[in-house]
Amino acid sequence: MIEYLYGTPQPHRPPIGPLSPALQRSSTVGQPDAETLRAVGAGEQGGEFYQRMGHVNGRAFESLVATLEGADGAVSFASGMAAMSAALGAHLSAGDRVLIAEEVYGGTSAFALHDLARFGVTVDRFSSLDLNSLRTQLARPAKMVVFESPINPTLRVADIPAIAAMAKEHGAMVVFDGTFCPPPIQKVLPMGVDLVVHSATKFFGGHSDVLAGVVAGPHDLLDAIEKWRRRTGGLLAPDPAWLCQRSWPTLNMRLQAQQEAALQVAQGLQEDVASGRIAAVTYPGLPDHPDRAIIDRQMHGGGCVLAMEFAGGLNQVLSVINRLQVIARAASLGGVESLSTVPAYTTHAPLTPQQRQAAGISDGLLRVAVGLEGADVLLADLRQAIRG
Repeated sequence: MIEYLYGTPQPHRPPIGPLSPALQRSSTVGQPDAETLRAVGAGEQGGEFYQRMGHVNGRAFESLVATLEGADGAVSFASGMAAMSAALGAHLSAGDRVLIAEEVYGGTSAFALHDLARFGVTVDRFSSLDLNSLRTQLARPAKMVVFESPINPTLRVADIPAIAAMAKEHGAMVVFDGTFCPPPIQKVLPMGVDLVVHSATKFFGGHSDVLAGVVAGPHDLLDAIEKWRRRTGGLLAPDPAWLCQRSWPTLNMRLQAQQEAALQVAQGLQEDVASGRIAAVTYPGLPDHPDRAIIDRQMHGGGCVLAMEFAGGLNQVLSVINRLQVIARAASLGGVESLSTVPAYTTHAPLTPQQRQAAGISDGLLRVAVGLEGADVLLADLRQAIRG
């Protein structure tokens, strides 16, 4: 039986003994003899050795993710960007070409444009909302295609199976950022994605008290990623891994409640759209979403984040966000608290104004991640802020 150095799916068993998982902080582990010390250290034999090589809490969390995604396994990291940079870095070399969607998280774009390019990887862009754009780029060989959906922060939705199929047809690996809508809202590996990356800081952590990331997929691709993690040291520490374990039993319940509240808030704001106080509200659960047909095929609900466009641009957005009394002004999403952010100032600040425009992100965009305060409370707060 192969012993993997990361978590793999595990059958559910009724708990025996303490119901809260144990936290093991020891940085190193004594071995019974020199040969075991050598074999475990070399990765030839499973077992605890040194925390940078993996640990009990990390593998337990990874197993939960692997089971949720229906993957061979999962490898956890100290942050979402550590996970994404490992997924890319472990499988790209100098001379390779990677296609990064214009509409992707700003940190992923920055890593690709500033770091991958610096190491001799050719980085080209395509629009994940335009299959012809990808088809044109794939006319030349590409090693990898990277995209996300729903798209941060515009909440547009890309056709995941179509993009994956096109990439595979041209021999390209597909890496997908699944942070915005984890299962059960959206399960992407059966749609043709090779590797799915999550910022576990968000819904998997769920309480705004942990930084974590994870990559799930098949063993033949995870092996290189685990070795990258071991060499570069971006491992998820035991304490945040334990916090993700703690949060796991409430994941489905939180997602359901937040998704229901997000839909109610988006519906309630239509009155302000009709009056012209808001130029547009984009939420995948609304019937008039521009990507409705795609959403119905690949998502179970609209997720927990919505976007508002203001005709008055940055000045109007700033006046609205500064009047909020319940919704926090903060980056991130997926916690029990509702958060509001101006993407031009936060998530996509590393991009130039021209790059943001190419991604469809205007200075008049406000993103709201819905928490658990209740739809009525959130809608009242947004209305008083919008109506001044």
